[in-house]
Amino acid sequence: MGKHLVRNVIFVLLLSIAVFSMFKYWSQLRENSLLQESLTQAQGQVLTLEQEKETLVQGLKQEKASNAQLLKKTTYMKGYLKASKNRMSRFFQDDLKLQKNLEETKSKFSILEAENQSLVESQKRMALENDEFKLKLSSIPELKKAIKELRVKNRKVPIPTVDGNRGFLVKDGQLMTREKIKIEVVPAQTKE
Repeated sequence: MGKHLVRNVIFVLLLSIAVFSMFKYWSQLRENSLLQESLTQAQGQVLTLEQEKETLVQGLKQEKASNAQLLKKTTYMKGYLKASKNRMSRFFQDDLKLQKNLEETKSKFSILEAENQSLVESQKRMALENDEFKLKLSSIPELKKAIKELRVKNRKVPIPTVDGNRGFLVKDGQLMTREKIKIEVVPAQTKE
């Protein structure tokens, strides 16, 4: 029994080593397959992340391009807005000037209307006086009477007495005109 026992012990030992090795091999295969699955999943995730990265990079490029366009458009619009504000301020200034001119024109127009009205009234009065004079002066006795009235009126006007003639024209000691005449004497130029 000694040999049999040793053989059985060796057989059990070898069998246990074989079972242990198979168990270890099987656990290594299982672990390898799990690692392979994890690696496949990780590679799939890496591909997904790379695609997302590319999508994000493309989106970022598009955003940068649209931001650049918006910046250009904003700059253009700011310039346009500034020019529009300048035009509007000029329009308001021109409008104020036009309103002032309009007010001045209205006031001048009202003054001219008043003067025109007074001139029309004056013309009517003169026309009436002219008609009266025509009626008066159409007869010779009325004409003589008017001449006498003018002579009397001219005599009643006081004539100021002054030394010298002071610009009045005098003939035989009597004034020839009632208007003042200004006489200027300019010396002749001498050659030098």
